[in-house]
Amino acid sequence: MRPSSSDGAETWISAHPRLREMLALDVADSTHVHTAFLVYMDLLEVRNWHDVQIFGSSELHLIYLIGKEKEDHLPQAIVPTPVSTSYSHERIQQMMKVICEQEEKQTAPASLLLAVVESDSTIVYYKLTDGFVMPDPPDFVEDIDNKQWRKKRVRLLR
Repeated sequence: MRPSSSDGAETWISAHPRLREMLALDVADSTHVHTAFLVYMDLLEVRNWHDVQIFGSSELHLIYLIGKEKEDHLPQAIVPTPVSTSYSHERIQQMMKVICEQEEKQTAPASLLLAVVESDSTIVYYKLTDGFVMPDPPDFVEDIDNKQWRKKRVRLLR
């Protein structure tokens, strides 16, 4: 049973072995470590991801995660970030290069999930991909006949 007071909750979180593991990496400030921990817990406890591993990059000064959305899926790189952090195009390219090279994922275009954490702990995931990627076909057969969907697909093919 978890303590109900805010002091007890802080004690529970600060004693968590994964948070301690992230702190021990000593590659990011405490805000980024706390953000990474929230995303780690969201992936495991809410989204039921598999094989989520914690990595630190001293070159990028951040913690990132690699895990599988489903057991039979390929691993994906996730970069937790507080909403207050802004990234330039060059910084995103640098993250993709460093993380995707370490991941050695040559079967698909370089990509990562940017997990943006709001101050109220809301997490929004954005998939960032190097280059253009064709969208998945629609889930519903009736959407295939949709003229607007066909126009969008033709524009993407050009």
